[in-house]
Amino acid sequence: MDKSEHEIQNEIRVAVGAKQAATIFRANVGQAWAGELEKQTGNQVTLNDARRFSTGLPNGFPDLFGLKSITVTPDMVGSKLAVFVFLEVKTTRGRASAAQKHMHEFLQQAGAVGGIARSAGDALKILDACRV
Repeated sequence: MDKSEHEIQNEIRVAVGAKQAATIFRANVGQAWAGELEKQTGNQVTLNDARRFSTGLPNGFPDLFGLKSITVTPDMVGSKLAVFVFLEVKTTRGRASAAQKHMHEFLQQAGAVGGIARSAGDALKILDACRV
Protein backbone atom coordinates (compact mmCIF):
# COMPACT_ATOMS: atom_id res chain seq x y z
CA MET A 1 0.00 0.00 0.00
CA ASP A 2 1.31 3.46 -0.92
CA LYS A 3 2.10 5.90 1.86
CA SER A 4 0.05 9.06 2.23
CA GLU A 5 1.59 12.51 1.79
CA HIS A 6 1.22 13.01 5.53
CA GLU A 7 3.21 9.83 6.29
CA ILE A 8 5.92 10.77 3.78
CA GLN A 9 6.07 14.29 5.21
CA ASN A 10 6.59 12.95 8.73
CA GLU A 11 9.36 10.61 7.53
CA ILE A 12 11.05 13.54 5.78
CA ARG A 13 10.86 15.73 8.87
CA VAL A 14 12.46 13.01 11.01
CA ALA A 15 15.21 12.25 8.45
CA VAL A 16 16.09 15.92 7.85
CA GLY A 17 16.22 16.55 11.60
CA ALA A 18 18.33 13.46 12.30
CA LYS A 19 20.90 14.40 9.63
CA GLN A 20 20.67 18.11 10.51
CA ALA A 21 20.35 18.66 6.76
CA ALA A 22 18.34 21.88 7.23
CA THR A 23 15.86 23.60 9.51
CA ILE A 24 12.42 22.97 8.09
CA PHE A 25 8.90 23.90 9.06
CA ARG A 26 5.53 22.54 8.03
CA ALA A 27 3.35 25.01 6.15
CA ASN A 28 -0.13 25.02 7.67
CA VAL A 29 -3.08 26.49 5.86
CA GLY A 30 -6.80 26.34 6.44
CA GLN A 31 -10.12 28.11 6.47
CA ALA A 32 -12.17 29.52 9.32
CA TRP A 33 -15.12 31.76 10.03
CA ALA A 34 -15.20 35.22 11.60
CA GLY A 35 -18.14 37.28 12.78
CA GLU A 36 -19.99 38.57 15.82
CA LEU A 37 -20.61 35.87 18.42
CA GLU A 38 -24.34 35.46 18.93
CA LYS A 39 -24.42 32.29 20.97
CA GLN A 40 -22.16 29.48 22.17
CA THR A 41 -23.46 26.19 23.50
CA GLY A 42 -20.75 23.64 24.19
CA ASN A 43 -18.86 23.18 20.90
CA GLN A 44 -21.53 24.92 18.82
CA VAL A 45 -21.12 28.58 17.91
CA THR A 46 -23.55 30.86 16.12
CA LEU A 47 -22.12 33.94 14.37
CA ASN A 48 -23.83 37.04 13.03
CA ASP A 49 -22.41 38.51 9.81
CA ALA A 50 -20.35 35.32 9.34
CA ARG A 51 -17.62 35.45 6.70
CA ARG A 52 -15.17 32.78 5.64
CA PHE A 53 -11.47 33.54 5.43
CA SER A 54 -8.35 31.63 4.45
CA THR A 55 -5.31 31.46 6.68
CA GLY A 56 -1.75 30.61 5.96
CA LEU A 57 0.37 31.02 2.89
CA PRO A 58 -0.10 31.84 -0.81
CA ASN A 59 -1.62 29.31 -3.20
CA GLY A 60 1.03 26.83 -4.35
CA PHE A 61 3.34 27.32 -1.35
CA PRO A 62 5.38 24.17 -0.59
CA ASP A 63 4.48 21.71 2.18
CA LEU A 64 7.83 22.11 3.96
CA PHE A 65 10.10 25.14 3.97
CA GLY A 66 12.99 26.54 5.92
CA LEU A 67 16.67 27.30 5.65
CA LYS A 68 20.04 25.70 5.36
CA SER A 69 23.09 27.45 6.73
CA ILE A 70 26.10 27.30 4.45
CA THR A 71 29.55 28.86 4.63
CA VAL A 72 30.29 31.07 1.68
CA THR A 73 33.61 31.10 -0.15
CA PRO A 74 36.72 32.59 1.46
CA ASP A 75 36.57 35.60 -0.83
CA MET A 76 33.34 36.46 0.98
CA VAL A 77 35.10 36.46 4.36
CA GLY A 78 33.79 33.00 5.32
CA SER A 79 30.47 34.39 6.53
CA LYS A 80 27.51 32.08 6.96
CA LEU A 81 24.52 32.47 4.71
CA ALA A 82 21.04 31.03 5.12
CA VAL A 83 19.58 29.67 1.90
CA PHE A 84 15.81 29.25 1.63
CA VAL A 85 14.89 25.61 1.03
CA PHE A 86 11.56 24.02 0.17
CA LEU A 87 10.11 20.55 -0.27
CA GLU A 88 6.85 19.75 -2.00
CA VAL A 89 5.75 16.35 -0.68
CA LYS A 90 3.99 14.02 -3.12
CA THR A 91 3.04 10.37 -3.20
CA THR A 92 4.45 8.15 -5.95
CA ARG A 93 1.45 9.08 -8.11
CA GLY A 94 1.02 12.68 -6.96
CA ARG A 95 1.64 15.58 -9.35
CA ALA A 96 2.35 19.25 -8.69
CA SER A 97 -0.46 21.65 -9.54
CA ALA A 98 0.08 24.58 -11.90
CA ALA A 99 0.18 26.94 -8.88
CA GLN A 100 2.81 24.75 -7.20
CA LYS A 101 4.96 24.63 -10.34
CA HIS A 102 4.74 28.42 -10.64
CA MET A 103 5.73 28.88 -6.97
CA HIS A 104 8.68 26.46 -7.36
CA GLU A 105 9.95 28.41 -10.39
CA PHE A 106 9.57 31.71 -8.52
CA LEU A 107 11.48 30.41 -5.49
CA GLN A 108 14.26 28.84 -7.56
CA GLN A 109 14.71 32.01 -9.63
CA ALA A 110 15.14 33.89 -6.34
CA GLY A 111 17.93 31.50 -5.30
CA ALA A 112 16.01 28.98 -3.20
CA VAL A 113 16.83 25.28 -3.37
CA GLY A 114 14.05 22.72 -3.44
CA GLY A 115 11.79 20.42 -5.36
CA ILE A 116 9.38 17.52 -5.18
CA ALA A 117 10.18 14.83 -2.62
CA ARG A 118 8.43 11.47 -2.71
CA SER A 119 10.54 10.02 0.12
CA ALA A 120 12.95 10.99 2.87
CA GLY A 121 15.80 9.97 0.53
CA ASP A 122 14.55 12.37 -2.15
CA ALA A 123 14.38 15.17 0.41
CA LEU A 124 17.93 14.61 1.62
CA LYS A 125 19.23 14.59 -1.98
CA ILE A 126 17.46 17.87 -2.71
CA LEU A 127 18.84 19.50 0.44
CA ASP A 128 22.34 18.12 -0.21
CA ALA A 129 22.34 20.06 -3.50
CA CYS A 130 22.37 23.25 -1.44
CA ARG A 131 26.11 23.87 -1.39
CA VAL A 132 28.42 26.66 -2.47
